Amino acid sequence: MSTQAYNFGGIDLELHVGSDVFEPNLTTRLLAETVDIPSGSRVLDLGCGIGPIAIIAVKKGAGEVVAVDVMETACRYAERNAALNEVADRVRIINGNLFEGLDGEKFDIIIDDVSGMAEGVSRISPWYPESIPTGGHDGTAPTIDMLQRARAYLKEGGQLYFPVLSLANHQRILEVAREVYGDKLESVASKWVPFCDEFKENMAEMERMKNEGVIDYISKRSRHLWRLEIYRAAI
Repeated sequence: MSTQAYNFGGIDLELHVGSDVFEPNLTTRLLAETVDIPSGSRVLDLGCGIGPIAIIAVKKGAGEVVAVDVMETACRYAERNAALNEVADRVRIINGNLFEGLDGEKFDIIIDDVSGMAEGVSRISPWYPESIPTGGHDGTAPTIDMLQRARAYLKEGGQLYFPVLSLANHQRILEVAREVYGDKLESVASKWVPFCDEFKENMAEMERMKNEGVIDYISKRSRHLWRLEIYRAAI
């Protein structure tokens, strides 16, 4: 375990990190820069990992954050990091799957960052620890489960933020999101991301998954890029 300094959208953090858990990444940054946290709001951070989004939510003004992760190790890191950043009094950590242990609770904001990447891509990726569960064959299962259940945990007028990666079957995810949230679903941030070296070295596998409709990407001359989008849904 080591301690690293980060800055997300002007907010400074120090975080304990390790090789057995996710380190903050591009999705973390885009969520941190995009999500609006009303002062005093109650926030649910799903797939909290080592806790960066939960900590940022407090620093943006949240009154209380409940942070959930299926990995016990990640929860231990999140607890240490909340204390390290002096927000432990406003962050409650739960080791569970999605909404486990939250029956009857309601939130102003839900921020989701559960695994949203196809199994094949996850195992090629240099930033995806082998100990962490993947999003399944086409990367959609955890996100679709979350989308179908999140409404019950939002207060009236509440908002849900979630990332969609083209390194999963993003069209299937968006179909479900539109079924659940209708015209109250919108894209609020997006970024094209160049392939890392590991993706380039496994182009035959990447192309196979694209041809099967499991993932999608674009090619511009010799460059290949995947897309990351942040969506907001309201009730």
